[in-house]
Amino acid sequence: MDGMSVPAELALLLETWPRPEQDEQAFPFVTVDEDGFPHVMLLCTAELLATNDRSALLVAVASANGRANLARNGVATLIAADGAAAHYAKLRVHDTEEYEHFTVYVCHLAHYKRDSLGIPLRPMDFHATKEVAENERWATTRAALTNRCQENG
Repeated sequence: MDGMSVPAELALLLETWPRPEQDEQAFPFVTVDEDGFPHVMLLCTAELLATNDRSALLVAVASANGRANLARNGVATLIAADGAAAHYAKLRVHDTEEYEHFTVYVCHLAHYKRDSLGIPLRPMDFHATKEVAENERWATTRAALTNRCQENG
């Protein structure tokens, strides 16, 4: 295994499934564009999952720009919050699997920081709906992540 294990706190945040008509966390996923600037995408738990052994994070990316950035330099940062702390995970792409509308990236943790000042923190969120789930193909992306998770451990 390259890198470090995904911390349990972060893995737990990614296990849930977006619930219809509920507010859910939006996770900023940052790649680097061809000019060296941050390119931010907002992902949800239907697009993120830690492997069972926490050796990798699986990320489903549909954005053409995000995919091009990952193909070019293979690095990204995932930002999460749990109410008590911010979690910053610097990731390095280890493997990819192509699907019709998205790519699944197997990412190893290159660096991780849990940041807390003891101040309550509200994560960025969005309102999940059936329409959003269908438009974003959540069932398909989560099935691909789950399948890959079973293969990887």
